[in-house]
Amino acid sequence: MISFLRGIRLAAYDVPTAKNTGMNYCATNRFCFLYGSHEPFMEATLSSLHLDHDAYMSPVREVVQCNLIAGYILPYAAEKTLEAAKSSKISR
Repeated sequence: MISFLRGIRLAAYDVPTAKNTGMNYCATNRFCFLYGSHEPFMEATLSSLHLDHDAYMSPVREVVQCNLIAGYILPYAAEKTLEAAKSSKISR
């Protein structure tokens, strides 16, 4: 996967499983707008993006490997990302 987008492309964003935005509004905490929002995709959306778990894991491995080789992440972070993806229920 070759990305023409700029910046460090972490697996969580290059192989999406949720909608992440910089916008967040709540009445209970006046600082919550600083944290953004995270909305997991519904199962139907995940299934259309990732036909099965292997189809999800393949690009995750590729992104992690590219970031590791480029020095953007450490081996420990690469392992944790792969473990989390492998144990997820995405497209199972």
